This record gives sequence, C-alpha cells and structure tokens, in this order.
Amino acid sequence: MSRLAVVLAVVAAGAGVGAGALVLASDHQEAKAAFAIFGPAVGWAFIGTGLYAWRREPENRTGKLMVALGFAWLVSTLEAANSGLLLTIGMTVGALWGSVFVHLGMSFPTGRLRDRIDRWIVIAGYLVFPLSPIPALLFAGPQDLDCPDCPTNVLLIERNEDLARIFLALGAVLYASLFVVVLFRAVQHWWRSGPFERLQLTPVYATALLAFLLVTVAKAGAGEPAWWAAFIAAWLTPFAFLGGLMRGTLSHLDAELRESLKELRASRARIVEAGDAARRRLERDLHDGAQSRLVALALLLRAARRRATDDPQLAGLLDQAQEELQTSLAELRELARGIHPAVLTERGLEPALQSLVTRAPVPVSVEASVGERLPEPVESAAYFVVAEALANVAKYARASQASVAVRRVNGHVTVDIADDGVGGADATSGSGLRGLADRVAALDGTLSLDSPSGRGTRLTAKIPIG
Repeated sequence: MSRLAVVLAVVAAGAGVGAGALVLASDHQEAKAAFAIFGPAVGWAFIGTGLYAWRREPENRTGKLMVALGFAWLVSTLEAANSGLLLTIGMTVGALWGSVFVHLGMSFPTGRLRDRIDRWIVIAGYLVFPLSPIPALLFAGPQDLDCPDCPTNVLLIERNEDLARIFLALGAVLYASLFVVVLFRAVQHWWRSGPFERLQLTPVYATALLAFLLVTVAKAGAGEPAWWAAFIAAWLTPFAFLGGLMRGTLSHLDAELRESLKELRASRARIVEAGDAARRRLERDLHDGAQSRLVALALLLRAARRRATDDPQLAGLLDQAQEELQTSLAELRELARGIHPAVLTERGLEPALQSLVTRAPVPVSVEASVGERLPEPVESAAYFVVAEALANVAKYARASQASVAVRRVNGHVTVDIADDGVGGADATSGSGLRGLADRVAALDGTLSLDSPSGRGTRLTAKIPIG
C-alpha cells in the first residue's frame, strides 16, 4: 500500500499541476482563478484524504472510492482544454466523478452497498453521468453548449439546434431525477441508522448535498461567485467523509469499550458470586464434616468420663479434654460464621444481622426494613459490610455504642453503620475496607466512609437490586 500510495500521490501532483496550467491557458474557461485554484485542490483533497483513509482501514472501500473520485475530478478539468478531443473526454469520461460521488455516498461508511436498490442507483449513476451528454454532443456545436469560444467536440456529426436542445434537456432531467432518488435514499439510510451511524452520516450527507447543489447552481449560470462557493463546498466534502470515518471509528471504539466495561462488571460479579458460593460450600463442609465429628467426639468423651469414677487422674484429664473440645467447637462455629453464616442462607439478611450484633463488644441498635428476600449476592455484600464495620468498631473505634440501618429504597439497598468512637478511619489503610469496596463495586454499588477525627465513623454502602 505504501509504494502504491507514493505512486498515486506523484501522479495526482502532476495531474493537478497540469489541470491548473490547462485552465490558465484556456481560451473559453470562465472564472479561471476559481478553476485554477480549486480544480486541482478538490482533486488533491479527495486523493489525499482517500489515501489516508485507505491506509487506516484497508478493508474499507471508502478510501479507494475517494481516491477514484479525486482522479475523476481532475479528468473533468479537461473541459477547459483548447483541444476538441480533450474537451470531449472532460465532458464524458470526466463526468465519472459524479458517478463515483453517488457510489461513495450510497456506500458510506463501509464502502459497500447495502442492498439491491443501492446497487441499481449506483449503476444508474455510472450510466447517467458519462453517457447522458453523448446524444447532445452528436448534434451540439459550441453555441449550443453556451460556449461559443469552445473547440468543437469530436463527437459532433451534424449540428442540429433542436435535437441538441432536446437531448440537453433530457440529460438535465436525468441528472435531476437521479439527484432526487439519491436524496430520498440518503434520507432513508439516515432515518434507519442507529445513533452512532448518524454521527457519521449527518456531516457527510449535509456537506455532500450542499456541494452537489452549489455545483448545479453554478453550472446553471449563476456567475463566478457561485463557482467559488461550489468549489469551497466541494473541497470541504472529502474532509467531511474522513471526519465521518474517524468519528465512526471512535464511536465503534466507544461501543467496544462500553461492552468491555460491561463484561468486566459482569466478570467481577461472577467472581464475587463464585467466592460466595465457595464460602457457602466451605461452611457446609465444616458444619457437616469437622463440626459433626467434634460433636460426636464430645459425646464419646462424656461417656468415657462417666465411667472413669475410680480413677481421679483419668477423670481430670477427660474433663480437661472436654473443655478444650468445647473451646474448639466454639472457635470452629465462629470460623464457619465468619466464612458464611448459615442463618444468612437459610433465613435472610435481617435475622443474620440480629445474630451478628449479639456478638458485638458494644451495644448495637439494628433497624432493618428490606421486605422480601434480596438476591444472594446483595445479601452477602450487605452482611459482610456490616460485619467488617463492627469488627473495626471492636478493634479501633473505642466506641460506647453503634447503630446499623438497612433500607430498601428505589431499587437500592442502603447499608449504614455508625459509631460514636474516635473516628479517623482511613479506607485506604487496610485491606478489609478495600475488599468491601471491590465487592460492592462488583455489584455496581458504592461504598463511602465519613470518619472525622474525634467524631465517630459512618460507613455507607449503596447497592442496586437487580
């Protein structure tokens, strides 16, 4: 692509310089300054932006069509030639820029036509623009083309003013009809497109239609100012196409980023859910396995103690073993509750919180009004927020009391834990609150901490239900 781009750029540079010189040397071209400046400039603009778009997105045909349009535009400047052959080529082959323009508009932004209707419109464009002038040229002399100083076109068979006028009018009707069809189809495409694609199509369609309209007005004989306006609009058009392509790329990138963010959130939620499921399994395994065996062992020790009445030393050892076993059982139950409390799974959030605060080192008031059972991930997150907050109250707050409030409002659960301790807590200083923040964020929730020094601490979590 790079070697081809260099070759095309060199050819375009030479063709543009030649087009400018051709216009300046013309004996019949009106508005020479406008044509000499913007004739090459419009062609270069389409070729340059087209090469850039082609290099950025090689699989997209839009860049190639823009390059083809730019070269066809340069060929159309042959209408200014003093040679009848070159003038004829400019009026026929050079008119292909209009065909490519229709193709570009109908296929934007992918460069590929959407359906059969668009293909027929484009085929009509490739026939109408280069071929419709030919019947008139067979019978039109320079006077009939409103250019008495022009050389005679090489297709002229016999000058017939009436036939020339009829065929020129027919060509104008074909141009106008094609313009109406293209306009209607463009509006259809815009209306049916999504918001991202409309961001691409709106500036392109607006600029292209304006340029097409101004060129038509200028060709109708509106004078040199009309040509200046038409050329400026035509020169801006390829940049509108390029901007539309880049905007589309950014829009698609934005959509991909949104989709990736959505997947990341879903992935984090799945990780949290998998962790909670693992906690529940571990709690059940401890309850049904190790804890059951320890209870059975306690019963055996109790039975052995009843039989050890004749040996005081053995009885003392058995009593000590029973005490150690009961301590181990209590620690195991506490461990199981910390991993995942069975009451949370079996009865829900409110009973689990009531059970939790009974083990708190300070009096804790609980206000919970969530109604029906919440989704398991939400219940787990709310529970562990309260558990971590009360653990911090026990370790650091030096509080005399605390409160827990859980409310369900407008599709969210709000968990609020406050104490009257020394304050000064920092969410970034420990792993516990950071882990809670990650857990809550995985559910699209938020966690905030307000802990001014000497005025207690308030931890608030807001978790969507959904």
